[in-house]
Amino acid sequence: MRRIIAVGGGSLDLTQTINEEFLRLAGIPNPRLLFIPTASDDSPEYILGFSAFFSAWGASVDVLRLSANDDISKIDAADLIYVGGGNTKAMLARWRETGVEEKLREHVAAGKPVSGTSAGAICWFRVGNSDWPQYEKIPGVNTARLDCLGIVDMVACPHTRDEPFRLREFMAMMERETGAGIGLDDGVAIQIDGDVYRILAVSPERCAFHVKYDGESLRVRRLFGHDDFRPLEDLG
Repeated sequence: MRRIIAVGGGSLDLTQTINEEFLRLAGIPNPRLLFIPTASDDSPEYILGFSAFFSAWGASVDVLRLSANDDISKIDAADLIYVGGGNTKAMLARWRETGVEEKLREHVAAGKPVSGTSAGAICWFRVGNSDWPQYEKIPGVNTARLDCLGIVDMVACPHTRDEPFRLREFMAMMERETGAGIGLDDGVAIQIDGDVYRILAVSPERCAFHVKYDGESLRVRRLFGHDDFRPLEDLG
């Protein structure tokens, strides 16, 4: 059963209440938390900050550094996995080369929780609205579609509040996509537990966006934080 908390973005301090909920999903004290910072090319500063933050909340933090050819069997030993932000396209390519993608699918299928922010959020969905063109320095292009893992059969977009171009470009992209999309502000997450979901938000004004093209017009509605779980098919 998939157990996913996909975070739209924001610092670990901003998303602290969401991160606390993620740690609770382990159901045990001092869970083994594996951080996968592939999208940032295993940034040492990112690793240091992440490890300090979650260690302070009682997690036993390990890191999978693919740049150092770490053993991907670390995934098998983890109670929880968190995927960092950065270049989603490069991350997914590296995962496929190294066998990480298959290991992550096994982790999710076993009902073990996963989370992540930005690249680490959209990777679990069928398609992501990604800023990979900026990493590849494509002139005048901010975002583009990217096929992702497909564990959740939806389109996902991060940073809808904090990047001024993002929601507009996500909506334009959705006019060419089948199915529904979910956009997430920084400080907002969608928590998926099997076939139900809820929206987690760090403040009342931050929200998610449900976006769907019905063949004639684009339908957009805001989803604010709520405690109850609702059928994921309602977003279909």
